[in-house]
Amino acid sequence: MYDDLEATLHDTFWAAEGVSAELPLLKKFLQQYSGTALELGCGSGRLLLPLLDDGYLIEGLDNSADMLRLCREQNEYAVLHQASMEDFQTGTPYGSITIPAFTLQLLPYNKILPTLSNIHQHLHPGGGLYFTTFIPWAEITGELEEGVWFSDQEAKLPDGNTARCHTRFEIMRLSQKLIREHRYEVVSPGNKVLDTSESTHHLTWFWPREINEMLQQSGFTIDQTIGNFDFDHPCDDNSQIITIIASRSSEE
Repeated sequence: MYDDLEATLHDTFWAAEGVSAELPLLKKFLQQYSGTALELGCGSGRLLLPLLDDGYLIEGLDNSADMLRLCREQNEYAVLHQASMEDFQTGTPYGSITIPAFTLQLLPYNKILPTLSNIHQHLHPGGGLYFTTFIPWAEITGELEEGVWFSDQEAKLPDGNTARCHTRFEIMRLSQKLIREHRYEVVSPGNKVLDTSESTHHLTWFWPREINEMLQQSGFTIDQTIGNFDFDHPCDDNSQIITIIASRSSEE
């Protein structure tokens, strides 16, 4: 996952959507906690590198060697770890840990609780946890047609070629699983396919009540639940994007 062409095009598609709506939330969160932070699933540094440029003390962790290589090419001084977020061991406690961009949902449902427990052990007492999840309402309600390829993303490349991503999905509503197949391609101005790759993502979604229970079981206190990247907007039944801010007890 996130290797080869997919890794190369990942930030291109995000950049085509404009300035990240998540960065202001991350900055506001990190300002509340002293000490070094850690971003899980940092990838090629789409969010990590702007935070480093703004002076935040933050390290990155990802399981993709290709993504970490792309990150190091942009900032050779970034502190990066290659590991899986469910069982990483950096040997260092952190003031805060972030899991932006829905990365937590790449884990199977039964891995969420052990991951949260591992994160808890890597935080200083009083340390903060930030993560975002989404509920795939378009797939759940049938707004998008299951099993049919559709044009998902497209962006112009600096060399004049075009990057495209086509997606199809399978949804299992009862088990709350979403399987997305992606077909990436780079095409010339004459529409000749120059490069292609495919990948499959297995995503889990969970309702706020479920994740709240898992956080409490892992020893966290939930401080704030935000809807749709609006820091002043609490999550409600219509929220597609859910951001949760929690903390480890300062008395532990």
